[in-house]
Amino acid sequence: MRRDNVFRPVCAGGLGLVHLFVKQLVSRFFYFRDCDHPLLRSFLQVNLADVLPSLVVSSNCVSPPYLQGFMREVYESVRFLTVRFSNDYLFSSSRKDLYNDLLDMLFPAPLYRSLYNGLPGHDVLARVKKMPISPTTKTFFYKVHTGTLPVKTWLSSKGIFVSSINCRLCEVPETIEHCFISCKDAILFWDVLQRAFKKQIHLNSYSIRYLVPPKSNSMPVDMLLLMGMHSLWKTRMLDRNAEPIVSSRLHFIQMALQLKDFYQQLEFQPDWYRLFTKCTAPIPF
Repeated sequence: MRRDNVFRPVCAGGLGLVHLFVKQLVSRFFYFRDCDHPLLRSFLQVNLADVLPSLVVSSNCVSPPYLQGFMREVYESVRFLTVRFSNDYLFSSSRKDLYNDLLDMLFPAPLYRSLYNGLPGHDVLARVKKMPISPTTKTFFYKVHTGTLPVKTWLSSKGIFVSSINCRLCEVPETIEHCFISCKDAILFWDVLQRAFKKQIHLNSYSIRYLVPPKSNSMPVDMLLLMGMHSLWKTRMLDRNAEPIVSSRLHFIQMALQLKDFYQQLEFQPDWYRLFTKCTAPIPF
């Protein structure tokens, strides 16, 4: 994953961080475009008429001053934007639209999001951000989504020493797909979970990365899938670090109890909450 992607919006696969240089470019350009004070406008015309002849006209024929400081930032911002966008767009767009379009141009879409470009669910990071789950679970999913989860094959590809890249249970390379789909522990876990909630969860490389959203007013299968994946990963990390093992079912039950506590505090529970409490009470793990 490239570091530049963190500046893209959450709905587009980034973290929504503000890029100060891009913000400065937009701010300086809008100062040049929307400045309507007579004195400041005359000052801009005198200083920029010689360097921006296609945009600024002035009757002052004296030698142009040397640009420095703030005025040089204004000039460079205008030049930077005019070679990338048309004048019609620049002088009609809003500040927000220009900033977003500039981000799309400077920071293209991440490669890990281009694998399933034609499928739904690309707002997955925005959905996970709104889920009433712990920040640790959200961070875990971000690593799964971006392909940076420290499975053994990923660690080995980064030059980090691992004694073996194989899963201890299955003796096959430990990849993200293996951890959450084809591992023996995962197969048993998902089988019992689907029977408990009476919901069919489609497990494949796409679903574990994009958490296909459920239908309206139905049980949030995407949130259950994420909770189950994090439960499996917690148990795997305990085994890798030679710590006392806590089963995946106990991790999931703990997350389910936290979720129930959250919804109990609400004045109105969603339609699926009663079914959720009924199914999680006697989870037959």
